[in-house]
Formats: sequence, C-alpha cells, structure tokens
Amino acid sequence: MDVRKIFGFRKKAKTSKLEKAGEDKNKEAMSSQEVIPTSIPKCMELVKSIFGGSSDIIIQPIETQRAKGMVVYIDGLTNKDLVDRDIIAPLKSEDFDGNIALAIKTYYKEVDDVPTFVGEVLQGNVGLFYDGSREIFVIDFKQWDKRTVETPDAESVTRGPREGFTESIRTNTALLRRKIRTPKLIVENVIVGRQSNTPIGITYIEGIVNREVLQEVKRRISTIDTDAVLESGNIEQYIDENTFSPASGMGTTVKPDVVAAKILEGRVAIFCDGSPHVLIIPALFLENIQTSEDYYNRVLLAFIQRILRFLGLFITVLLPGLTLAVITYNQEMIPSVFLISLISSTQKTPLPAGAELFFLIVMFELLKEAGTRLPKTVGSAITIVGALIIGDSAVNAGIVGAPAVIIVALTAVTSFIAPNLTEYILVYRLLFLVLGGMMGLIGIGTGVVILLTQLISTTSFGIPILSSFSKNELKDSAVRFPLWSLRYRPSSIAKDNVRRRK
Repeated sequence: MDVRKIFGFRKKAKTSKLEKAGEDKNKEAMSSQEVIPTSIPKCMELVKSIFGGSSDIIIQPIETQRAKGMVVYIDGLTNKDLVDRDIIAPLKSEDFDGNIALAIKTYYKEVDDVPTFVGEVLQGNVGLFYDGSREIFVIDFKQWDKRTVETPDAESVTRGPREGFTESIRTNTALLRRKIRTPKLIVENVIVGRQSNTPIGITYIEGIVNREVLQEVKRRISTIDTDAVLESGNIEQYIDENTFSPASGMGTTVKPDVVAAKILEGRVAIFCDGSPHVLIIPALFLENIQTSEDYYNRVLLAFIQRILRFLGLFITVLLPGLTLAVITYNQEMIPSVFLISLISSTQKTPLPAGAELFFLIVMFELLKEAGTRLPKTVGSAITIVGALIIGDSAVNAGIVGAPAVIIVALTAVTSFIAPNLTEYILVYRLLFLVLGGMMGLIGIGTGVVILLTQLISTTSFGIPILSSFSKNELKDSAVRFPLWSLRYRPSSIAKDNVRRRK
C-alpha cells in the first residue's frame, strides 16, 4: 500500500512557532489594509507602507477639475506613454466632469480590496485612485522588454515550423492559439510562489484531455508551497513522482507545434512565465527519440531516422561497457585480425581497458560542460580543439590506446541524438561500464535486466512510460506508419475521445 496516496502526495513541512507568529502578523497587517481609504493622502500612505518606498514604484498625484486622483504603477513594467495619454490627460482635461468611467479611454476593471490591487500592480497594471471612491480602477497597460520569437537552438529541424517559445507566458499561449484555433483550448491561470507570484498556465483541450491526469496535475501544483518558482524546472521537481529515477515521466519542449500535437493527444501542458520551456504531462519514454520532423517528412524517411536514433541510443549506452566486457573476459568473440591489432595498439599503455574508457568518458563530459558554459563562439572551438588535442596527445603519450578513443568518440557522437535523455544515458553508461568490467557479458545482461525493470516499473501520473509498446500504439512507436493509418489517439493517454480521424 502506498502511504503517499493515503496522506497526500507530499508531507507538508512543519511550521515553527516563530514562523506561525510571523504569518499571523502578516495576515493581521493585510486585513487591516483591506479597506480602501477614500482620501488621496491616506491612499498614498497606504501604498507607501505596502511597497516600502521602493524607487521603481511610481506614485503620481493628479489634480483634476473636480477632485484629486493618484496613479500607481511599476516603472519598467508599464507603458508610460499610454498612462499619460489615456489616463492622466483625460483626467486633467477641462471637459472632465468627475465621471471616471467616461474619462478613461481604455478597458478597465474595478477592485474593492487592497490585496487584489497589489497583485494587479505587481503584474504590471496601473492602479487609479480617485478622491471619495472606495474602489480602485485597474487598467491593463503592461509593457516590458522581452525576447522576440526566434528559432530555438535546442530543437532545430530541417522541415517544419521554426518558431520557438519566449519567456513571456502570454506570447507563448498566443503562439499555441495560432496552432489550435478552437474554443475548447483551455488555459487555466495559477499563481505559485509566495514571493515571486509566478503565473503559470495549465493548458489542455476540453473533451480530449485525460481528466484523471488533469486532476492529479492540479492537485500536485496546489501542494507547491515555496518562496519562488523561477522556471518550469522548479515545477517539474516539485510535482515529479520519479525524483531519483534517471527516466522522467515529464517532457519539455520549446516548440509550439510540439505542444499542440501533444495536447491534441489528451495531455496537459504547463506554461511558466519567465521560461521558454513548456512541460508536457505525461511523456512516454520513446518520445525522447522522436521529433516533430518525423510527422512532416514522408513515412520511409521517418522510419529510417527513427531506426538510426534507436541504434544511436543503444550505442551510446551499451558500447563502452560491452567493449570492456568482450576485451576483458570474452576475447574469443573478437576476430583474430582485429584482436592482434587491438593488442598491438594497447600493449604499451599503462592503464587497463576499463580505466582508459573511464578516463576518456570523464574527459569528454568535462569538455562538453566547458563548451556549454562558455560563450557560443568560443565554446564550440574549445570543445573541438580540446577533444582533438587532448585525444591525440593522450594516444601519442601512450596513456590510452587508439581503440579506446574511437569507442568513446562514437559514444559521444551518438549521445547527441537524444538530448532529452542526457541524465539517463550518463547514468546507465557508467552502470554498464562498471558491470561489464566486473562480470563481463553476465554483468551486461544484469544491467539490461535492471534497465528494463526500472523502465517497466516507472509511471507518469498513473500511465506507464513504456505504453508505446502496447498493441494499440505500435503504429507510432519505434516506427511510424502513414498518417492516414493513425486513426486513434494513444489509448493509454486519451480515455474519452480516442478517435482523431473519422
């Protein structure tokens, strides 16, 4: 019996007496400020007490023909020109008769409590106080610097859309709306983080989404109780049920067409303001070696490309350990000509075969990390030159043999085929290397059993991540059948509306 299902997904942290006293004090302070003052001087004191006199909080009094007013907004998050043109200028006009509703030249809404007003201002809106009114007028004049829609570097394609998500959640949802023009596309806004107040969007298609997965996603997000959520990776770690598993049940993407295709299969997407990476729940294991380009190319080309990715995944995970097992324990499996060449190239090296492979794998990971952290123009040069110079120098110095360099180079190249499986590949590559060096082919077989057991037992929000191998989903798994034959959505995900093509 799973104890987590009885007592909830995650135990709530205990609150100390000091923290509880502080929370009670904050609640009392906020409750005392919930009533909106009717005079502008008191409103100004209230705003200054809430925001602590921060220099980027603009508090601008306004003298009108009838009474006094005041606008409040955050410098850098609001369009000042629109504030002057559509709020301040009409209120200072000689034609102003005291009717705020007729004076404001844009859409607005009225709020009657201070906490709502504070939240609106922190989102970039403008708050307008007017003498004698117990309501605050909130005008949406958000404007901040943001990155334009560009081609993502992480998921480049030769055929298909090249636009990628940005750090603005509204830009991202608009990009998705361009792909799916239906009123059934739902984006539910949720605020997470006590201090960051980060907006996130739970996105799905009504009538297609798996309702059980959707409810579980909402429940887990509601349990997030932390100061700040700065990126979708924070959300992923808080709601992940496979924390210590190298295979995750959640996918990430920066392409709108990928998100559109996934939620059309009944999945849930989570947008996070400030991050271009969108979470897709649930994600099956085989989808890590599938690309959106597979569905845009002809079926034969897609078939060949998927087979190559499968082959690359097996090579990058198994090749170092399998090579070490054969060289150390099962040399009779190697052809005599190749065995003679292998022995002659390694007889002068001081390190055993396992140490050579481990040394080169660590060296490659260090070079890859350095190339990632350095600037783009310098990083690529450092990675290529460093690999060539260090590898060639190590062979010439007799530290490692040329066969080990070739094996690790092939392993490194094939690891880039599945960038979403970097953690998985690194963990199991080292596991197979250790087992192969200790027990030979028996150790490799043991590692395969461990790998398959772990994958089979891993679920994502109640859905097995290996369900792509089920009978109903084989048409779009290791190979892809023609699009006209894919009449149904994945039966393991979509439960109600399973037919996609009539």
